[in-house]
Amino acid sequence: MYGIGKVASETNLTVRTLRYYDEINLLRPSHVAESGYRYYSKKDVLKLHRILALKELGFNLNQIKEILDQNQWKNVFEEHLAYIAKERERLSYLEKLSRLCLQLSIVEQDISWDNIFRYVRQSREGQRQKTKFLNEYFDERELEILNNPLFDIGEEKAMALVDLLKTAHEQKHEDPYAPKSQALAERLTRFLNDAFHGDDTLINKYWELQKRSPEESALIVLDQDVIQYIDDIMDVYAERLEEGH
Repeated sequence: MYGIGKVASETNLTVRTLRYYDEINLLRPSHVAESGYRYYSKKDVLKLHRILALKELGFNLNQIKEILDQNQWKNVFEEHLAYIAKERERLSYLEKLSRLCLQLSIVEQDISWDNIFRYVRQSREGQRQKTKFLNEYFDERELEILNNPLFDIGEEKAMALVDLLKTAHEQKHEDPYAPKSQALAERLTRFLNDAFHGDDTLINKYWELQKRSPEESALIVLDQDVIQYIDDIMDVYAERLEEGH
């Protein structure tokens, strides 16, 4: 038999915790002396190890008591794995949403709550509608190119695009012919050629979608000033390339 102090010490619990487990009938000691001192058998300690393992897995005390009473381990862990999968999906969503907030705040120096609200309220049905829309707008080859985290605001790899949009937002009142505007146009051209595998037709198609139907295709909504600025600097850049040839 093991005294309550020894059991508490070896399991990194407090005596108060073990007494509480006794009070709620989760772990009853095998023997209680006349003085009230509690003693635990090897079987009791083994049960305590099960309790602590289940706590570590995320079960609360009420759930643990029910699990130990039923002793249906296979069902318990199957259900818990399903719960963990759902929780992982929820946390992944929250991570992406938090990163989206961060990236939009970088682009606009403030959070675009319209963009955030659209993302938050998007149901599974809304996601299916987005997929349906994109499948109708782009062909299979184009969709394969677009399936790239570089374009997906909210993903870590989208920071290059975020930085470009941030610069466009900061410079939207600059002269399109100004050196800094043309430097941005050159950076945009390199990014787009790399991300779209040099497919100019797809670049134009994607940009038209960004201007015409960003909400329907679940793209972020850019200020019209930013869109116009990007159009202008890219036109000037293209003109200068032609003149250079």
